[in-house]
Amino acid sequence: MEKQKRKKHGAHNESKSLWNYTLSPGWSQEEVKILKLALQKFGIGKWRSIIQSECLPDKSIGQIYIQTQRMLGQQSLGDFMGLQIDLEKVWIDNNQKKGVMRKNGCVINTGDNPNKEERKQRIEENRQKLIKQSCLALRMIVQLNISQFKKLKMINLQLQKNYNILQILKQRLIKNLKRFNL
Repeated sequence: MEKQKRKKHGAHNESKSLWNYTLSPGWSQEEVKILKLALQKFGIGKWRSIIQSECLPDKSIGQIYIQTQRMLGQQSLGDFMGLQIDLEKVWIDNNQKKGVMRKNGCVINTGDNPNKEERKQRIEENRQKLIKQSCLALRMIVQLNISQFKKLKMINLQLQKNYNILQILKQRLIKNLKRFNL
């Protein structure tokens, strides 16, 4: 009976949407946004903290774990445990990787599991890489803001000049109206 069921519906691990960046069944866009924020606040792997925060009251740890896999674009979350990161950057990096095994677009494990020291090293490498990416993004934002500030300053100066011209024109108009008794 179990084999017939698998043939008809496919095995759970053969699900076309199991490891891709799509909503898990039962997840709304709003809940995904909340999960992103929760993962950035508490860190990946801090499932109990997320549950205890009650930001996703109807979700189980398993549901949160699977949706996080989809959002990162990879099966194993071990290399990111405890990190408070921008999930989209990891997802983009995973999509650009070449020569890795994938299932429906997501990176899957094919080799041996790393030992504790290897895992710590990978977590630290990811921390450093993602910190550098975040710093570069912040620099770009600051540069954009400086550029925008300069533009706004120029616009403000132009508006001030225009205001001064309008004040002069207003005074002339009032003077002319008085002269013609209007």
